[in-house]
Amino acid sequence: MSLNTFFATLLPKEDKFFPQYQAMGERIVTAADYFTEMVSTNDHDKRVELYTKIKSLETECDHIIIQIFEELNDSFVAPFDREDMHQLGDDMDDVMDYINDSAKRILLYQPKSMPNKTIHMAEIILEGAKAICTALGELKTINKKPAIALDQCAKLHDLEHEGDDVYDNFVKELFENEEDTKELIKIKEIMASMEDATDRANHVGKTLKTIIVKYA
Repeated sequence: MSLNTFFATLLPKEDKFFPQYQAMGERIVTAADYFTEMVSTNDHDKRVELYTKIKSLETECDHIIIQIFEELNDSFVAPFDREDMHQLGDDMDDVMDYINDSAKRILLYQPKSMPNKTIHMAEIILEGAKAICTALGELKTINKKPAIALDQCAKLHDLEHEGDDVYDNFVKELFENEEDTKELIKIKEIMASMEDATDRANHVGKTLKTIIVKYA
């Protein structure tokens, strides 16, 4: 038993943080779902509608993360290391921010169409969001049964590598086949932001693994 685990057994834990992280994870999944739909349509009005929903979810996540950080400062005992909990919140916030940023770029740049690989990348983001949400559901008992959370962390790692491959192949094909310079720049900028979202999702997995190592 680690020293952190030993002391954690002696003091009461504040469980209010678990539903807050879970609520944030659920909003990230919903935003990723809306984003996948947004990438799949060329209808401008539909894109506006979906971006509005994503932006609203991003704002809700901002409120949740502020509440988590404020309560961390006020709480005598936290369920995990405060620095790790802070990092987990920051990483999740980054995932939401990059989903929102990607959606905003689609709306602002108004590309003529979205290549199939952008849809593939959006699906990777959605799968990563679901993995995060599943892992967060295990936070409360992660010190006793970490296997499910660890599986999701491994999935996030694999999805990040898949996203890298999709992005690299996409950029290669884009420069080979796209003759419209403006469209090339638009799509590349959108895809770069999407790739960042997969990177940040993997960061969530790394932070969760740090928590598991300390407390399992």
